[in-house]
Amino acid sequence: MLINKIWLILNGIFLLTLPEYVIAQCDARIGEVRHIYDDFESYYSSQPNPARKKIRIDLVNGDCGAYIILNTSNQFQLRGQFQSIKYQVKSESGNLVYPSSSRFDFVDLSADINLFIPVGTIARAGIYTDNFFIKLFDKNDNLLDEKNFEIQENITPRASISILGYNSHSSQVYLGELVPGKEYNMLPSFKIITNTDVKLNVFSENRGELRHSVYKNKYSISYLLDLDGEWIKLKQNYSRFFSYNSKNDFFITLKMRLEYFKNQAAGEYSDILRFQISPLNY
Repeated sequence: MLINKIWLILNGIFLLTLPEYVIAQCDARIGEVRHIYDDFESYYSSQPNPARKKIRIDLVNGDCGAYIILNTSNQFQLRGQFQSIKYQVKSESGNLVYPSSSRFDFVDLSADINLFIPVGTIARAGIYTDNFFIKLFDKNDNLLDEKNFEIQENITPRASISILGYNSHSSQVYLGELVPGKEYNMLPSFKIITNTDVKLNVFSENRGELRHSVYKNKYSISYLLDLDGEWIKLKQNYSRFFSYNSKNDFFITLKMRLEYFKNQAAGEYSDILRFQISPLNY
């Protein structure tokens, strides 16, 4: 009788420890976290397609029904010095993932996380960061592993200038009869697309004068240029700074006013103006 009782007690102990042994079999861990694709840094708000970034998380030491929960320090936002940029998160199947339900399953021991900056999102140039908090769970929702992963993006400063109503980067304007003191409003307007502060440079080939096509050194007419509400002389090269105002584009209008003149030779008078835009990278 004594022997039977001892055997039953030992057998009971074995059965009690068996569930712990089964749970311990899932020793999966988070492996490498790496970038597969990234064009966030070249994003600009007028591009036709969303900016995309893909991150792949590898699983090591087996699958066992493991999955990950993703959270970020900025709630799916890239935070920079001047602003925050909201981005979308999608699973590999294309479904939107929200901070409240950010679960990703593994396929062939890897899970892909796709990030998107939607078309039209205003994004100022600069450095942006967010931190991923990745937690690995087994199929019974037991925490197996966790890892932090930092995202850092440096969105490139960019600026472009175009002439409204023209398909090229140059145009000719005919003023008609030149009248002393007259203002001419038919000059083109410019559209500037930028994601940062910009510097506009204006160059006059004839230093702010319309010169006779034949007697260039003898007959000339000085003029003033109205650049977006400011009258300027172009005896020297002119520069003006425009601050970024949380818009991806703005417009510049031009007018010209001739200074008073007399005893000028008949004929054609002309000047060539060049406008150059440069992004400021702080």
